[in-house]
Amino acid sequence: MKRPPKILLYSCLVFVGLCLLAPVSFRLWLKYEYHLPPEQRVRKQFENNRADYIQFVALLQRDQSAHFIDSDGGVDIGGVHSRLVSEYRDLIRKIGAKDVTIREDGSIEFSLYGFGCAICSDSYMGVRYVPKVHRTDARSGWEHTAVTSLDNAKLPQENGAVATGLDVVPIEPGWFIYRLEYQE
Repeated sequence: MKRPPKILLYSCLVFVGLCLLAPVSFRLWLKYEYHLPPEQRVRKQFENNRADYIQFVALLQRDQSAHFIDSDGGVDIGGVHSRLVSEYRDLIRKIGAKDVTIREDGSIEFSLYGFGCAICSDSYMGVRYVPKVHRTDARSGWEHTAVTSLDNAKLPQENGAVATGLDVVPIEPGWFIYRLEYQE
């Protein structure tokens, strides 16, 4: 019986190694993406960039067409059209946000940390602004629940994980640290 060439043997070993490494790498990447920092880090980030948040909110309140802004300053207008706004890009980078969502009721969410996708659970943390005068006839998407802490152990649990919902801790009037959980 003839021995298989060494190249075939090494190729098989590399293939098996990649097959074992891929799921481990994916799992580690998900764990990194889903890791939310302590709320103190978000609070400090807000305090360090407070003027930029206020400026961003003022710009967005004048721009009634903006509903979602990505990290490059791209503004989604009704899901059909988009445009780039350099002021938004500069502010979103200063703040360090992944994206900004403007809700129908006028509240604004600055997503700083977290991850979500169509086939997995979503977990986000960031800063939320709720104007003093906001539309009460509009859907906000999520009604927030004020809590004393955003730590996993202090939030409602469901199936061994933090329950679906929008939990907030007040920073100052109109400003909150938020945590959005959506379990699939």
